[in-house]
Amino acid sequence: MLYQIRQLITIPKAILLALITNLPGEIGRRLRYRYWKKRLRYLGRDVLIDVGVYFQRPEYISIGDNTWLDRHVIILAGPSKANRAKKEISNLSFQYEVGEVVIGSQVHIAPNVILSGIGGLSIGDACGIGANSKLYSLSHHYDALDGTKDKMIYFSPMVPADHQYLIEGSISIANNVGLGANCFILPGTALAENSFVKLGSVVRGDFTPNSLIAGNPARRVGDRYPWKIDDLSETE
Repeated sequence: MLYQIRQLITIPKAILLALITNLPGEIGRRLRYRYWKKRLRYLGRDVLIDVGVYFQRPEYISIGDNTWLDRHVIILAGPSKANRAKKEISNLSFQYEVGEVVIGSQVHIAPNVILSGIGGLSIGDACGIGANSKLYSLSHHYDALDGTKDKMIYFSPMVPADHQYLIEGSISIANNVGLGANCFILPGTALAENSFVKLGSVVRGDFTPNSLIAGNPARRVGDRYPWKIDDLSETE
Protein backbone atom coordinates (compact mmCIF):
# COMPACT_ATOMS: atom_id res chain seq x y z
CA MET A 1 0.00 0.00 0.00
CA LEU A 2 2.85 2.38 0.89
CA TYR A 3 4.47 1.69 -2.49
CA GLN A 4 1.23 2.53 -4.30
CA ILE A 5 0.95 5.82 -2.40
CA ARG A 6 4.50 6.74 -3.36
CA GLN A 7 3.73 5.97 -6.99
CA LEU A 8 0.67 8.25 -6.89
CA ILE A 9 2.78 11.06 -5.46
CA THR A 10 5.19 10.88 -8.40
CA ILE A 11 2.42 11.22 -11.01
CA PRO A 12 2.19 15.06 -10.87
CA LYS A 13 5.99 15.33 -11.23
CA ALA A 14 5.94 12.99 -14.22
CA ILE A 15 3.15 14.96 -15.87
CA LEU A 16 5.03 18.24 -15.31
CA LEU A 17 8.23 16.81 -16.80
CA ALA A 18 6.33 15.47 -19.83
CA LEU A 19 4.81 18.90 -20.43
CA ILE A 20 8.14 20.71 -20.09
CA THR A 21 9.93 18.16 -22.29
CA ASN A 22 7.50 18.46 -25.17
CA LEU A 23 6.40 22.09 -25.01
CA PRO A 24 7.41 23.74 -28.33
CA GLY A 25 8.71 27.23 -28.99
CA GLU A 26 10.66 29.76 -26.98
CA ILE A 27 8.58 29.21 -23.82
CA GLY A 28 9.38 25.50 -23.89
CA ARG A 29 13.12 26.15 -24.31
CA ARG A 30 13.15 28.60 -21.41
CA LEU A 31 11.26 26.24 -19.12
CA ARG A 32 13.54 23.33 -19.99
CA TYR A 33 16.64 25.41 -19.31
CA ARG A 34 15.35 26.47 -15.89
CA TYR A 35 14.23 22.95 -15.02
CA TRP A 36 17.50 21.23 -15.96
CA LYS A 37 19.71 24.02 -14.59
CA LYS A 38 18.76 22.74 -11.13
CA ARG A 39 19.27 19.08 -11.94
CA LEU A 40 22.30 18.68 -14.21
CA ARG A 41 25.76 18.67 -12.67
CA TYR A 42 26.51 21.79 -14.72
CA LEU A 43 24.58 23.72 -17.36
CA GLY A 44 26.27 26.67 -19.03
CA ARG A 45 24.85 29.89 -20.42
CA ASP A 46 22.61 30.11 -23.51
CA VAL A 47 22.13 26.36 -23.86
CA LEU A 48 19.22 25.33 -26.11
CA ILE A 49 17.42 22.17 -25.00
CA ASP A 50 14.96 21.28 -27.74
CA VAL A 51 11.74 19.26 -27.73
CA GLY A 52 11.96 15.64 -26.58
CA VAL A 53 15.48 15.71 -25.10
CA TYR A 54 15.93 12.98 -22.47
CA PHE A 55 18.50 12.85 -19.66
CA GLN A 56 19.25 9.69 -17.68
CA ARG A 57 20.88 10.40 -14.28
CA PRO A 58 21.35 14.13 -14.95
CA GLU A 59 23.60 14.57 -11.91
CA TYR A 60 26.41 13.01 -14.02
CA ILE A 61 25.95 15.37 -17.00
CA SER A 62 27.77 18.67 -17.65
CA ILE A 63 27.13 20.96 -20.63
CA GLY A 64 29.11 24.07 -21.60
CA ASP A 65 27.98 27.46 -22.93
CA ASN A 66 26.09 28.14 -26.17
CA THR A 67 25.41 24.48 -26.94
CA TRP A 68 22.33 23.13 -28.73
CA LEU A 69 20.75 19.78 -27.93
CA ASP A 70 18.44 19.30 -30.88
CA ARG A 71 15.12 17.43 -30.99
CA HIS A 72 14.86 14.01 -29.32
CA VAL A 73 18.49 13.72 -28.26
CA ILE A 74 19.00 10.99 -25.63
CA ILE A 75 21.83 11.28 -23.11
CA LEU A 76 22.49 8.29 -20.84
CA ALA A 77 24.87 8.80 -17.91
CA GLY A 78 25.86 7.29 -14.59
CA PRO A 79 28.05 4.20 -14.05
CA SER A 80 26.49 0.79 -14.55
CA LYS A 81 25.55 -1.02 -11.34
CA ALA A 82 24.83 -4.34 -13.02
CA ASN A 83 26.95 -7.33 -12.11
CA ARG A 84 27.61 -8.70 -15.60
CA ALA A 85 30.73 -10.04 -17.28
CA LYS A 86 32.42 -7.45 -19.47
CA LYS A 87 35.55 -6.46 -21.33
CA GLU A 88 36.94 -3.04 -20.42
CA ILE A 89 38.74 -1.01 -23.09
CA SER A 90 41.19 1.63 -21.90
CA ASN A 91 41.05 5.18 -23.24
CA LEU A 92 43.89 7.33 -21.91
CA SER A 93 42.45 10.44 -23.59
CA PHE A 94 39.38 10.39 -21.34
CA GLN A 95 39.94 12.70 -18.35
CA TYR A 96 36.76 12.14 -16.30
CA GLU A 97 35.12 9.46 -14.19
CA VAL A 98 33.23 6.43 -15.50
CA GLY A 99 29.61 7.39 -16.02
CA GLU A 100 30.25 11.10 -16.60
CA VAL A 101 29.04 12.85 -19.73
CA VAL A 102 30.84 16.14 -20.38
CA ILE A 103 29.85 18.26 -23.40
CA GLY A 104 31.81 21.42 -24.23
CA SER A 105 30.77 24.85 -25.50
CA GLN A 106 29.51 25.78 -28.97
CA VAL A 107 28.46 22.19 -29.67
CA HIS A 108 25.51 21.02 -31.76
CA ILE A 109 24.01 17.60 -31.11
CA ALA A 110 21.63 16.98 -34.03
CA PRO A 111 18.19 15.31 -33.87
CA ASN A 112 17.80 11.69 -32.70
CA VAL A 113 21.39 11.30 -31.51
CA ILE A 114 22.07 8.84 -28.67
CA LEU A 115 24.96 9.65 -26.32
CA SER A 116 25.51 6.65 -24.06
CA GLY A 117 28.02 7.80 -21.46
CA ILE A 118 27.54 4.96 -18.99
CA GLY A 119 31.19 4.07 -19.54
CA GLY A 120 32.16 7.75 -19.78
CA LEU A 121 31.87 10.20 -22.67
CA SER A 122 33.41 13.62 -23.37
CA ILE A 123 32.87 15.99 -26.28
CA GLY A 124 35.12 19.04 -26.68
CA ASP A 125 34.30 22.57 -27.81
CA ALA A 126 32.98 23.53 -31.27
CA CYS A 127 31.95 19.99 -32.21
CA GLY A 128 29.03 18.78 -34.30
CA ILE A 129 27.36 15.38 -33.99
CA GLY A 130 25.28 14.55 -37.09
CA ALA A 131 21.65 13.41 -37.00
CA ASN A 132 20.89 9.82 -35.97
CA SER A 133 24.46 9.14 -34.85
CA LYS A 134 24.96 6.77 -31.92
CA LEU A 135 27.85 6.91 -29.43
CA TYR A 136 28.03 3.89 -27.13
CA SER A 137 30.55 3.69 -24.30
CA LEU A 138 28.79 0.55 -23.03
CA SER A 139 27.27 -2.10 -25.25
CA HIS A 140 26.13 -5.69 -25.19
CA HIS A 141 28.24 -8.11 -27.20
CA TYR A 142 27.06 -11.13 -29.14
CA ASP A 143 29.61 -13.50 -27.55
CA ALA A 144 31.83 -13.82 -24.49
CA LEU A 145 35.34 -12.45 -25.01
CA ASP A 146 36.87 -14.05 -21.90
CA GLY A 147 37.25 -17.53 -23.40
CA THR A 148 34.01 -18.88 -21.96
CA LYS A 149 32.48 -21.26 -24.50
CA ASP A 150 30.20 -23.46 -22.40
CA LYS A 151 27.11 -21.24 -22.29
CA MET A 152 24.90 -19.24 -24.60
CA ILE A 153 25.35 -15.44 -24.64
CA TYR A 154 22.27 -13.40 -25.56
CA PHE A 155 22.18 -9.91 -27.02
CA SER A 156 19.50 -8.68 -24.63
CA PRO A 157 19.44 -6.98 -21.20
CA MET A 158 16.31 -8.94 -20.29
CA VAL A 159 17.95 -12.36 -19.96
CA PRO A 160 19.71 -13.51 -16.75
CA ALA A 161 22.94 -11.60 -16.04
CA ASP A 162 25.15 -14.70 -16.38
CA HIS A 163 24.05 -14.99 -20.02
CA GLN A 164 25.08 -11.43 -20.93
CA TYR A 165 28.45 -10.01 -21.93
CA LEU A 166 29.30 -6.31 -22.16
CA ILE A 167 31.99 -4.14 -23.69
CA GLU A 168 32.77 -0.91 -21.81
CA GLY A 169 35.17 1.84 -22.80
CA SER A 170 35.02 5.60 -22.45
CA ILE A 171 34.69 7.76 -25.58
CA SER A 172 36.63 11.00 -25.96
CA ILE A 173 36.03 13.53 -28.72
CA ALA A 174 38.42 16.49 -28.77
CA ASN A 175 37.79 20.08 -29.88
CA ASN A 176 36.57 20.84 -33.41
CA VAL A 177 35.55 17.30 -34.31
CA GLY A 178 32.62 16.61 -36.62
CA LEU A 179 30.55 13.47 -37.15
CA GLY A 180 28.41 13.13 -40.25
CA ALA A 181 24.90 11.71 -40.04
CA ASN A 182 24.32 8.07 -39.03
CA CYS A 183 27.77 7.44 -37.55
CA PHE A 184 28.35 4.78 -34.89
CA ILE A 185 31.10 5.37 -32.33
CA LEU A 186 32.01 2.23 -30.38
CA PRO A 187 33.41 1.81 -26.85
CA GLY A 188 36.98 2.97 -26.25
CA THR A 189 37.17 5.36 -29.23
CA ALA A 190 39.32 8.51 -29.08
CA LEU A 191 38.99 11.15 -31.80
CA ALA A 192 41.72 13.80 -31.66
CA GLU A 193 41.20 17.50 -32.41
CA ASN A 194 40.25 18.87 -35.84
CA SER A 195 39.09 15.49 -37.16
CA PHE A 196 35.99 14.63 -39.17
CA VAL A 197 34.07 11.35 -39.54
CA LYS A 198 32.20 10.88 -42.81
CA LEU A 199 28.54 9.90 -42.68
CA GLY A 200 27.60 6.30 -41.98
CA SER A 201 31.00 5.32 -40.56
CA VAL A 202 31.46 2.73 -37.80
CA VAL A 203 34.37 3.91 -35.67
CA ARG A 204 36.53 2.15 -33.10
CA GLY A 205 40.04 2.93 -31.84
CA ASP A 206 42.35 5.96 -31.60
CA PHE A 207 42.71 8.55 -34.36
CA THR A 208 45.36 11.25 -34.65
CA PRO A 209 44.66 15.00 -35.02
CA ASN A 210 43.35 16.36 -38.33
CA SER A 211 42.10 12.95 -39.46
CA LEU A 212 39.51 12.40 -42.16
CA ILE A 213 37.82 9.14 -41.19
CA ALA A 214 35.46 6.92 -43.18
CA GLY A 215 34.17 3.39 -43.63
CA ASN A 216 33.02 0.27 -41.80
CA PRO A 217 35.27 -0.44 -40.07
CA ALA A 218 36.42 3.17 -40.20
CA ARG A 219 39.99 4.09 -41.04
CA ARG A 220 41.95 7.26 -41.62
CA VAL A 221 41.60 8.16 -45.30
CA GLY A 222 43.47 11.47 -45.27
CA ASP A 223 43.84 14.87 -43.66
CA ARG A 224 40.75 16.92 -42.89
CA TYR A 225 42.64 20.16 -43.57
CA PRO A 226 45.25 20.08 -46.35
CA TRP A 227 47.46 22.62 -44.58
CA LYS A 228 49.31 22.18 -41.32
CA ILE A 229 47.19 23.23 -38.37
CA ASP A 230 50.22 24.75 -36.61
CA ASP A 231 50.94 26.96 -39.62
CA LEU A 232 47.34 28.18 -39.70
CA SER A 233 47.27 29.08 -35.99
CA GLU A 234 50.49 31.09 -36.38
CA THR A 235 48.89 33.35 -39.00
CA GLU A 236 45.70 34.08 -37.04
